[in-house]
Amino acid sequence: MTVETPAAIPSLWDESKAPKDPVDALVYASNLLGSDLRVTNFGGGNTSVKTDEADPLTGEPVRVLWVKGSGGDLRSANRDGFASLYLDKVLALEDKARKDGLHEDDVVPLYSHCVFGLNPVACSIDTPLHGFVPFDAVSHMHADAVIAIAASENAESLTREVWGGEMGFLPWKRPGFELGLQLRDLIDANPGIKGALLASHGFICWADEWRECYKLTLRMINHAQEFLDSRPGDGHPFGEAVHERPSDSESRKAFLDLLPRLRGKAAHEGKRLVASVDREPPTLDFLTRSKSEALAGLGTSCPDHFLRTKIRPLYLSGWRAEFQDKDQSEIDRYLEEALVGYRGSYADYYARCKRPDSPPMRNPNPSVVLVPGLGMVSFGKSPREAAVTGQFYRNAIEVMRGAEAADRYVPLPEQEAFDIEYWQLEEAKLRRQPPEKELSRQVAVITGGAQGIGFAAAKRLASEGACVAVLDIDERKLAEAVPAIDAMAANRGSALGVTCDVTDPKQVARAFEDAILAFGGVDICVLCAGNARRGTVADTSDADYELLSSLLMKGYFLAMREAARVMIRQGTGGSLVVVASKNAVAVGSNAAVYSAAKAFELHLMRTAASDLAKHGIRCNAVNPDAVLEGSGIWSDQWKQQTAESLGITVEELPEYYRKRSMLGVTVSADDCAEAIFWLASEARSSRTTGCVIPVDGGVREGFLR
Repeated sequence: MTVETPAAIPSLWDESKAPKDPVDALVYASNLLGSDLRVTNFGGGNTSVKTDEADPLTGEPVRVLWVKGSGGDLRSANRDGFASLYLDKVLALEDKARKDGLHEDDVVPLYSHCVFGLNPVACSIDTPLHGFVPFDAVSHMHADAVIAIAASENAESLTREVWGGEMGFLPWKRPGFELGLQLRDLIDANPGIKGALLASHGFICWADEWRECYKLTLRMINHAQEFLDSRPGDGHPFGEAVHERPSDSESRKAFLDLLPRLRGKAAHEGKRLVASVDREPPTLDFLTRSKSEALAGLGTSCPDHFLRTKIRPLYLSGWRAEFQDKDQSEIDRYLEEALVGYRGSYADYYARCKRPDSPPMRNPNPSVVLVPGLGMVSFGKSPREAAVTGQFYRNAIEVMRGAEAADRYVPLPEQEAFDIEYWQLEEAKLRRQPPEKELSRQVAVITGGAQGIGFAAAKRLASEGACVAVLDIDERKLAEAVPAIDAMAANRGSALGVTCDVTDPKQVARAFEDAILAFGGVDICVLCAGNARRGTVADTSDADYELLSSLLMKGYFLAMREAARVMIRQGTGGSLVVVASKNAVAVGSNAAVYSAAKAFELHLMRTAASDLAKHGIRCNAVNPDAVLEGSGIWSDQWKQQTAESLGITVEELPEYYRKRSMLGVTVSADDCAEAIFWLASEARSSRTTGCVIPVDGGVREGFLR
């Protein structure tokens, strides 16, 4: 068997760039460590430094512990991301806890009484691990290679074999005050050690200053990786290959069928999740081999992992082998049975392990779904969260790979895993998170979304938490629009740009497929791609007729059809919003085909509202008028033709339309976007379908009859 040996993690420390100030050096080293996922997982690990400072009140010298703030990310941390505590007060908490008989969780609120310099940053739960180490620079990392040793059956003996006398060993203990005291005692009993392996958790090491500690951290990890690479083994750590990998086209087809169904059935209490797909070689290598199902069933080890991934994933053992070519009802039945089984198993796990003060059971659906031979689906409230959840399970796979190569993988005991997953401190952290936006977890597809009303709608929906797939034929405008939309999004990374001619059925189908593969499904579709040409029936050219009928009728139909098909497969309802026009109900002067096509759009919406109501899919429309600013319809040619027909100049058009409206107002793309948002939102318009909202400032001819 040929195994690719990973390269050693190189030192990136640059003495010419490294700050001299010890706290700035801490930040510099933390950024370097956090930039490589081989060193620590996303958002994981913490670092600290102890410095001599002047007390702000007395001016007397004091020792200060600077430690990464709770929930911070080492890669992007700056000085403001570190808590600062009087070290003597932190150490004095031991006597306080012993004297008052405090549980270690009761110590956590006392850290706020140890704050130095009125620093508002909440310190990490691992603060005692740093405070009780008698060295200035301390690094606590969650490297996969090291956790593989920590999650092995014979972790303690392997620790001696891998690191000799440099690394001590501590059996599993939940992060917190008691673990910090155990670490101090370990160092006192073994003064020559430079680090400690924390069973099922990670490792911690220390030095007198951060340059030395940074290099020691990398050396500890590289030693672990070298050891794992040297293990001969009797075969692949995950067993023999038993599943064939499909071609890229077969994989795409399978995921397009699976994702909307899975996403719909995994919705909890009406709340959907965003999906992320992983078909990278390390994941597929795991999912094509004989031991993958058994290993996945054991659960994860490192606390950082199962806080995101739950104790174990859902493994769809029969998906490809039995159901790839079955009819839709069989596929739905299989998925429903698999999810019912998972939810029941999770509820049993909660019932077995819950304590009198445990928080209520959370969403019992899986956050990670493994499909043998095909790949992994991970879920989250946003694209970033879904991807991070998947990355954490990738970490878990690498831990299992290393542990099986070195020895035998051992997960964290179930009760210990539960006590982490339902830890009151973690629950409090969840409750401190800001409330979700109104369209959080939902996916919107917007045609014509790179300009005008479509662009305004994309920004509005993204700002309310939606993932937005923007379809437009203009590649240049699309390239400009997507970053602008993402900059306004409640969740960064939520905007997807797809070049698409909405009059081409294959391109439309492909665009919706891209949205599904990016986010997992479709919940909202805004039909907005448009153009306009002047002309009566008598003088409309064949070319203009073909353009308008194809874009405004066929294009709207094709996008609506694709959206409806996905929503039906998903089974969670949805919202279709047609951007029509005042001309759909009012006879537009010198715009025969444009007006007729807009009337078609309204009636298509009404028929869809009638036909799709049984699936919980709502269909509505907005009727704008005279949205001149930024509109693709109001091209220079259209403006000139309109002005000539009215006997005014192009510059006078805005004032003409403002005065024509009963309210005497100008209508903007943002005004239309607000109406689109109202119709898209289940919270606002869940009882509305077949509706048309005029956004025209009040035009009598456009009144609905």
